[in-house]
Amino acid sequence: MKTSQIKVFLAVVRNGTIASAARELNRSRTTVSTMLAALEDDLGVELFERTGNQLHLTPIGSAIVTDCRRFDQVAGQIRARCQHHLSGAESVLRIARDDALPEAAWRDILRQLKTRFPQTSLSVYLAPPRELPTLVRNQSVDVAYGLMPELQSEGYQWFRELADVRMLTVAAPDHPLSQLKRVTQDDLVSHTEVTLAYMNNARVEAESPETANYLAFTQYELIRDAVIEGAGWADLPLPLIAEALRQQQLTVIRHRSAQWWKVFSTLESEQAQGGAVVGWLAGALEAYLETEH
Repeated sequence: MKTSQIKVFLAVVRNGTIASAARELNRSRTTVSTMLAALEDDLGVELFERTGNQLHLTPIGSAIVTDCRRFDQVAGQIRARCQHHLSGAESVLRIARDDALPEAAWRDILRQLKTRFPQTSLSVYLAPPRELPTLVRNQSVDVAYGLMPELQSEGYQWFRELADVRMLTVAAPDHPLSQLKRVTQDDLVSHTEVTLAYMNNARVEAESPETANYLAFTQYELIRDAVIEGAGWADLPLPLIAEALRQQQLTVIRHRSAQWWKVFSTLESEQAQGGAVVGWLAGALEAYLETEH
């Protein structure tokens, strides 16, 4: 019993005649008829009753249709997995990332990835930027993406810069800092800063706050929402807050350093480096950042 014979059987079931099945399969009627007869010989049963040009399933033929559909599906999955392996694509990929990019952008990129590499299984872990290198170093994940600290490619990790991301110092439109024509460093220090928090040696710490009066979260999205609600000011990546700026939920304060840049990077483990999926994902992220922001 061959998969090609099962495909012929199912095509005849769908079409009802040898001629119609042959057209669907782009084969000759003689080939289809021969393969169907060979399948019946292999199984030792008649699968169809012939009435003129019409074929009708016998009771045993009807009984095995579902099994044959499963057989054909499994055979297709086996071929797809083998082709996936030959392409060099990873079977399983563990990703860590920060939330410097909008969730909608990540969903779209991952949807495209699954369309391009349907046999690759993905796990995605959201973490603060400063925790990303540790996750790769400890082999908790295969690759990390985000606004992580600048690193050197050494040992078993490869660090690669993908694109510059503009950082903006923002506050809510009705925040006192947004009302000032010129914001000094003393003005910043006198108001609550909303900043990133991360785990450092089993302790939660705030990332480089410029003031002792701060509110720290582990995600940029939480910082953005807190600033929109008037909790304080913050430095945030433009891709994440572009929509809030357009809707005037946030405003860039008039400080001499209110616009600056960070680098969106990838850190790849030895196992992930050079993989087809990792390479495609880095390219997709780079293209998004270059075209959109």
